[in-house]
Amino acid sequence: MSIKNFLQEIDKGLTSPVYLLYANTQYLLEEALSAVKRSIPGAETDFNINVFDMDSADETPTPEQITGTLNTVSFFGGRRYVIVKNLQKFPGKDFKKFQPYIANPSPDAVLIMLHSGTMKKELKENTKGIKAVCLDIREQDLPFWIKDKARQKGLSIKDDAIEYLIGIIGTDIGLLSSEVEKLACVGNETITINNIRELVEGSRDYSAFDLTRALREKDAPKVFRIYKVLSETAEPFTILGAINWQYSQMFIQTKDKNSREDYFHKAFELLNDADIRIKSSGGAYPLEYLLVRLLKL
Repeated sequence: MSIKNFLQEIDKGLTSPVYLLYANTQYLLEEALSAVKRSIPGAETDFNINVFDMDSADETPTPEQITGTLNTVSFFGGRRYVIVKNLQKFPGKDFKKFQPYIANPSPDAVLIMLHSGTMKKELKENTKGIKAVCLDIREQDLPFWIKDKARQKGLSIKDDAIEYLIGIIGTDIGLLSSEVEKLACVGNETITINNIRELVEGSRDYSAFDLTRALREKDAPKVFRIYKVLSETAEPFTILGAINWQYSQMFIQTKDKNSREDYFHKAFELLNDADIRIKSSGGAYPLEYLLVRLLKL
């Protein structure tokens, strides 16, 4: 089961009595937990949610405390939601004490366990039969995740705008989430490519399209004039992503690809090299160096 399936499970009302959510990043686990909390009626949130942290600096919860809470009648007649965070800190021998409850769970409670990192073999064996959800987002699920993230903010986002956002930002979940948060402040209910361009490129006067056109025209003064304006409001990785997206679009729209294949092959090699340099902080002014090299193609 993927994060897409889990969000659909939440919409259905979390019909299973026990869930195991696991991911390599804590961010995705916290996001899933927030989605669960949003699905619970406001009046029940304070009374029918219990959170146990196995990595607590205070006393570590015991299996008996957790199962005792699960079997406690909830307030307002609703379901009780019991969250166990940092399951990876739970000793395998203690987890076995959950087996009687898992075999005969309360019909009025939902147990949601959160595991960060790679699961050990013993835990995998002990959790067989539990509805397990891998929250790590596959690249093909990113559009769905972005669309759902925008929906939570009261926004709708066009499919081509999602493609553009991924193209210029990349697949880093934290960065994509940050951009969606910024888009929520724009004031538009429907997000288009132009909205994203204005936000991430930071200027209505120039865009990455203008920059790539100046590169193709070998107009060095114009290239660096546009770059100076863009760099005042956008991060290097954002500008690089926007340039990469524009080159990808140019390649797609090129009618005679065979005659231009060598040019685009070299361009994408340079873009990839710049990406590595920016991420590793290798070399001075990697983006400026990229522009110089693209001008020489």
